[in-house]
Amino acid sequence: MVSPTKEQQDAAQQFVGLAIEAFKSEMGVHAETAIAGTARMAGTFLFRSFGFPLASIQPGQAVLSDAANEQGPKLIQALGSVLAHIGVALDRAKLGASKEPEHQPQLDFLATQKQLEPTFSRAMQALGLSYLQAAESAAIATAILIKQCVPVLDPNLAFGIAAYGFVEGSKTAPDPVVLGSGAV
Repeated sequence: MVSPTKEQQDAAQQFVGLAIEAFKSEMGVHAETAIAGTARMAGTFLFRSFGFPLASIQPGQAVLSDAANEQGPKLIQALGSVLAHIGVALDRAKLGASKEPEHQPQLDFLATQKQLEPTFSRAMQALGLSYLQAAESAAIATAILIKQCVPVLDPNLAFGIAAYGFVEGSKTAPDPVVLGSGAV
């Protein structure tokens, strides 16, 4: 990813606020759910950027593609670069997701995508971003959330949650699969 534009940086900040608002409860915000949700949206925007013919695909269906295999790792690289830039140190030996229930997102892929995509898409459109630019912005937002969650969540664990979210989003048909004509 080249240096993000001002619009992409603005979108990233908006995505952070929108995710926090979407997942806020009386208990606060579940860090793993917010991180996974934002990462999944990065993947979903990347998925939508591919422009696949999807008329026969069902929401939640796996859609494996060379495009996702080639472009998805760029989101992970962007996440790592942004984390390093904002001062979050990672330990390669500790990177990965936890199997502990308390470290699992509280919502599945489709639930987070359906909750976040309408507001994320409005922000994307208002800033004139393409799906690819929005995917990069959501990866930046994921890094910002990871930094904000350091007091309650090991960033190495958070990185694993985010990486898995990127894969889920870039290889899973969203709901709705095909957006209306107002989509970018």
